[in-house]
Amino acid sequence: MRKEIRLLTKEDFNLYKSMQTGLKEDYMLNLFPGLTDSGSRLFGLFINDQLVSTAGYTVFANHHVMLGRLRSDHRFRGQNYGTELLKYVMDQALALPNIEFVGANTQSSNHPAQKVLKKINMAHLATLYEGQTQDLSALILSQDSSHEPLTWTQVEDSGRKREWIKRTYLNEDFSESIFPFEAYYPFPVSESLFKDEVFDSWKFYENEDQTRYFILWEEDKGNHYLHVTYPWSDFMKQSGFWKTIDSQLSITRKKEPNTLIWIDLSEEKIKTLPETHPFNLSYSWMLYGIFNTSDNPEEAPDSLTTDLSQAYKSLEFLEKELKELEDDLNNKIVKTENLKQSLDELNQ
Repeated sequence: MRKEIRLLTKEDFNLYKSMQTGLKEDYMLNLFPGLTDSGSRLFGLFINDQLVSTAGYTVFANHHVMLGRLRSDHRFRGQNYGTELLKYVMDQALALPNIEFVGANTQSSNHPAQKVLKKINMAHLATLYEGQTQDLSALILSQDSSHEPLTWTQVEDSGRKREWIKRTYLNEDFSESIFPFEAYYPFPVSESLFKDEVFDSWKFYENEDQTRYFILWEEDKGNHYLHVTYPWSDFMKQSGFWKTIDSQLSITRKKEPNTLIWIDLSEEKIKTLPETHPFNLSYSWMLYGIFNTSDNPEEAPDSLTTDLSQAYKSLEFLEKELKELEDDLNNKIVKTENLKQSLDELNQ
C-alpha cells in the first residue's frame, strides 16, 4: 500500500468527483477551484493514487486560520485517514509565519467531526447559534411597542470606532472573548482581527446616550447577509436597536433584494429574545481551536518578552549585589591591613 498526502490543485477536480462521500449535496463541487488558490489550501490523502480524504484551511486577517473541507470516501472510513490528514493540515497551518490561532467550526450535530477535532487536541471554545431572518418586525414590536423607537446614530469618526473596540472586545475585563469575524467564522479576540482594511468597511452605530454600539457589514456566503455584531446580551432593552438595523436592511435591499440578517447568538443572548422572535435556531456551531505557542523570531510573544525583561532585571540586581559585596570586602581588607600595620608598629 502506498500512502501520500499532497496539496491539491484545480486539475484534481475529477479525482475529487470520483470520491464516494455519501453527501446528498456537496457545496465543494461548485467551489473546488477557488479552494485551491488565493488564501485557501486544500490537501488530499491518497492510497495507491486514489483520493480517499480531503481537508484544507483558509487564512483570515493574516493571523488566523480556519480548518475545514473535511471529506472522506466512505469505502475507506474507519482507518483514521481523515484524522491523519486533518492533523497534517493543522500542522501545516501552525507552521505558517505569524499565525496566532488555528480553529475549526462544526455543527453541533456533527459528532464525528467533533471526535476528530478532539483527537488532534483542539479544545472547544464556544457554541454559537446562527440567527438568520428576513423580517425584524416581530422584534421591533416587542421592543418598542409602547413608544416611538430612538434611531441610533452612525459613527463616522475612525478614532471613535477604535475606542469602542478597545472598551469592549480588546478590554481584558470584558465578558466577550469570541469575535464573529465573518458568518461561520468566529475567532478568539485579537488585535489582529481589527486591521484597517476590514475595520474601515464596518459601519458602527451608537445609542443616544453613547453607552452601547453595534456593527454592521455585508457578506456573501451563498446568500447575501447584513451581519450584525453586538457585544452585550441586552439588545431587547435598547430602544431603537432592531429598528435601526431594519432601516439599514431596507437600504441594502435596494441593491441586494434578497439580503438576510445574520447575527451570532450565544445561549445567554437567546434567553433574552421574546417567544415571537423570527430566528430559526436549529443550527448551532461549535468553535474548536488551538493557539500557536511555537517560537516565532519575527514576533516574540508578550510572555517571552516579559520573561526576558524580568531575567535582565534579575541579572542587574545580582550584579549590583555582587558589586556591593566586593566593595564591602575591599573595605574590610583595607581595615584589616591598617589594623595589622598598627599592631606591627606597637610590637617594634
